[in-house]
Amino acid sequence: MGETSPSIENDEGGAETGAAGKLQRGMAGRGGTVRSSKFSFGALGSVLLWGLAPLLVGLWLAQAVVPQPAVGIIRLNTEIWPDSAALVMAQIEEAREDPTIQAVVVQLDSPGGEVAPSQALYLELQALRREMPVVGSIDGIAASGAYYVAMASDPVYAKPSSTVGNVGVWGFIPPDLGVNEVILASGPFKLTASNRDEFLRWIEGIRLEFLETVFSQRGDRIQIARVELSQGLAYPGREAVRLGLIDRLGSETEAIRAAAQQAGIAHYRVVDLEARVVDKLAEDENGELEPWVGAADPVTGRRVLPPGAYLLYDIQLGGAP
Repeated sequence: MGETSPSIENDEGGAETGAAGKLQRGMAGRGGTVRSSKFSFGALGSVLLWGLAPLLVGLWLAQAVVPQPAVGIIRLNTEIWPDSAALVMAQIEEAREDPTIQAVVVQLDSPGGEVAPSQALYLELQALRREMPVVGSIDGIAASGAYYVAMASDPVYAKPSSTVGNVGVWGFIPPDLGVNEVILASGPFKLTASNRDEFLRWIEGIRLEFLETVFSQRGDRIQIARVELSQGLAYPGREAVRLGLIDRLGSETEAIRAAAQQAGIAHYRVVDLEARVVDKLAEDENGELEPWVGAADPVTGRRVLPPGAYLLYDIQLGGAP
């Protein structure tokens, strides 16, 4: 019995202890669960705080430090001569130097002008097109040399009533200047650098270059014969689309959207490159454009051009043959 009594006491005590222990363990278990839950949510909050916060800060810094991509606008809104071409060249260089500019739209409103500057702009835009998308947008007119320039862009947009085309070249035949007692020359064509036959061959060479440029750039899209196109007609935008001389009728905004799509950018800003270049010229004492010797009279619209070849659309031409 002496050996069994402690056992009974222990059992009773153990029962009490067991019941109390179960209750305590139950309470402790619930309390433990609450404490564990608190710990879990706290740990999750810490993870969110210390994990997401740097990410959000990084995204903010990325937007602040890494500039938004841009579509640049290059404007040719005047006749083409060396100084106006230089202004466009400066815009092209701005597009190259600004790493945020991923594409450009060439906005055209020009009747053309001199041959060499028109060809230079075409070649420079072709080079830029190897670096980024170049889309054309014709406003009122892109005729003759300006249409030549437009061939460096793809696609080309225009308004329904825009004047498009006028493919060809013309010029004043150099006068016959004979050698006399006052004027001496080492050769019969030293003074004029040409004669009637040579001038006609020169004109024909430029015409063929222009024509082949159009057909090489438009490819299968063009729906007009070389003979017909070389007659030099200008077409309204709606007809130019049908003939494949341009791609679509649309606004500059649509052209910008197409350029951004080609560049693969969805969120972008638009940069007026002409305004940027003009601001820089304003800071330069010698930054003003020199007027073109062949510019039209602002009152009469008439112009007098020296002998030479021109990619220019103008029905009010003056000048002396």
